[in-house]
Amino acid sequence: MPRRHDLELFLKQADLFRRLNAKQRQQLASFSHERTYAKGETIFHQGRPSDSVWLTMEGRVHLLHHQQEGHAQASCVMTPGETFCCLPALDQGAYPATAVAATKARILQIPNRLFHELMGKSPALLQETLCVFSGRLRQVEEKSCLVHDPVERRIAQALIALKKKFGDTIPLTRQEIAELAGTTVETVIRTMGRFQKEGWIRSSRGKIFLLKPDSLSQLFS
Repeated sequence: MPRRHDLELFLKQADLFRRLNAKQRQQLASFSHERTYAKGETIFHQGRPSDSVWLTMEGRVHLLHHQQEGHAQASCVMTPGETFCCLPALDQGAYPATAVAATKARILQIPNRLFHELMGKSPALLQETLCVFSGRLRQVEEKSCLVHDPVERRIAQALIALKKKFGDTIPLTRQEIAELAGTTVETVIRTMGRFQKEGWIRSSRGKIFLLKPDSLSQLFS
């Protein structure tokens, strides 16, 4: 019972579910399942039939799109409190990406049927879901506009997007930045080396410190 109570409190703080009433949050807590994933473990695969909506509780999850050439590009970084793969719950389609635990992660798995039932009962949940979907679609459109831009602009855009989630200390590796920017890790190392010489960033193992984010923003504004 205490654990379910803690889950209900967590759901109350999550943006997508904050407007559910107490009874609806109890139902969500009772019929959803907590899953723990090790770093690097796959949560679900792109193209597989969807059966759940997922909520990050602890850790970090990356959504990867696998290209025909065999490369994987990260489209989103999910942090605690963020829900992912709502679209398949709306259109009953397959998962549009592969979800991988970038760190040890605790995830809440919400069955699609339960999510649909709650949306039918709560116009507020439906509205929040559409807002989340619209926001993610906007991010994809903004990213697609940069696809033919110089790589330094794409890397700068990725860093500024991550600043919105993590602040000025970004806990991602150069390889993860490369996946987000759609380039190679060698190019990221070279480009970030130039950023560091300019005094815009500082990096250490597994972390990037933004010293002058406004200078990075000017590269793609």
